[in-house]
Amino acid sequence: MMKLTNNKFLFFPALAIGIIAVVLAVKLRPDAPTKPAGDRARVVDVMALSTQKTAPLVMGFGRVEPKVEWQAIAEVTGAVTFKHPGLEKGSVVAEGAEILRIDPLDYQLKLSQAIADLKSSETQLTRLDLEESNLKETLKIENSRLALAENEYQRRVNLNQRGLASQSDVDTQQQNMLSQKKLVQEIKNQLSLLPDERQVSQALVNVNQAKVEEAQRSLQKTKIIMPQTMRVATVDVEINQVVNVQQSMVSAHRTDVMEVEAQLSIHDLQLLFDSLTLDSDELDNQLDKLHASIELSSGNLVATWPAKVSRISETVDPNQATAGVILEIEQNSSKTIPPLVNGMFVKASIEGQANPSWVIPERALHGDKIYIMNAQQRLAIRSVEVLFRRDKHVVIAGELNSGDKVVLNDLLPAIEGMLLREKSQEVEQ
Repeated sequence: MMKLTNNKFLFFPALAIGIIAVVLAVKLRPDAPTKPAGDRARVVDVMALSTQKTAPLVMGFGRVEPKVEWQAIAEVTGAVTFKHPGLEKGSVVAEGAEILRIDPLDYQLKLSQAIADLKSSETQLTRLDLEESNLKETLKIENSRLALAENEYQRRVNLNQRGLASQSDVDTQQQNMLSQKKLVQEIKNQLSLLPDERQVSQALVNVNQAKVEEAQRSLQKTKIIMPQTMRVATVDVEINQVVNVQQSMVSAHRTDVMEVEAQLSIHDLQLLFDSLTLDSDELDNQLDKLHASIELSSGNLVATWPAKVSRISETVDPNQATAGVILEIEQNSSKTIPPLVNGMFVKASIEGQANPSWVIPERALHGDKIYIMNAQQRLAIRSVEVLFRRDKHVVIAGELNSGDKVVLNDLLPAIEGMLLREKSQEVEQ
């Protein structure tokens, strides 16, 4: 018991000595070196703000379609008697080639009948012309005979008054004169009817001429000619098949010019319009300022074609809320890249008109704000409007000036007025 008590008394002096030693060590420790206030500035990367000519670039997708499509619609009825040997789906048929022929026999007979009717009506018209000429000559003769009859009648009247001719001679001559007048009047009546008969005959000639032309056109329609060099899409007839009027027989399309209706969001379409800086009524005349291309990606194959912005679609897709921009692509069959085929799904890139803009890297944007190091090397936070993004850069608008130093770092925390220092200055020190 005595031993335990002695150890307890020794513990307290030892504890006091330890506390005194710790206090002395803290008091006697030299002060740690401290940086001056200027050393507390945050080191940042900056870039000088300046305007750059930048254009918005938007993407869309669509399917390739031919710009010019053609359908052979039957305009006559009959059996197909000839079919071009190369008239198959996917084949290319040259311009001017006869691809189908419908039995022309019925239409040749109609043409022959129409020609015969035309010749008959023309003969009738010629006969009227000759009849008119004969009647005019006859009228001249009969008028002369009438003049003679009138003179003879007057002579007989004079002789009768002198008692040298009987009254019966006068009456006989008067009767002859009146008969001649009647004949002259009949000829005049016939001549007066000839213009109407000629008009009827001429109308009949015109009708028969129209029938001949119609029969000729019908006969020509029995031959189906390829109007341009085209790729065949569908063939719906065969040899000996009877076709009816308005029946579709062949469809084809040109391959030198194709179209893509690229679907763009309304926002992207507005970006393109805004870059043009023009009135809406001038839009169609300024579409050539837009640059476009299409891209086909399939496995390891990536092919691109330059395109032309042709026009804007008149409707908005109600399901996707997108608007169509129609691109034209001219393709040369001699190129090694695969040809554009109807139905291909491609990506379209459309670039607007380049305009001077404020452009900053993506990492310099913090939400809708950017950090500016002012002339006093302190942080100023500016609110900006993001116009569009391109190639990891952002085009912005706001109260900005050329030469403003934009902070590229992400400051945590970012306090308005905090002291900053450029990284280049840190390296010099």
